[in-house]
Amino acid sequence: MNAITISGNNIKISVSVYLFKEGDTYIAYCPSLDLSGYDTTEETAKSDFEYMLKDWLKTQSENNTLRKDLESHGWR
Repeated sequence: MNAITISGNNIKISVSVYLFKEGDTYIAYCPSLDLSGYDTTEETAKSDFEYMLKDWLKTQSENNTLRKDLESHGWR
């Protein structure tokens, strides 16, 4: 189940992430946010996804656009 809880400056997020391989590249993809990370191993692809997610959350929070971006991806 996908969920985001915002309490003050804290954001708790739970989303589905699919890990798959294309050629020599592992991809970690979250369809509900349309975010992905990738690298040459499963672990580094997961780490790259975590970095991308944190960066996305930081950018959305700083720009006060989190709600708008989530709604654009079908969140309610």
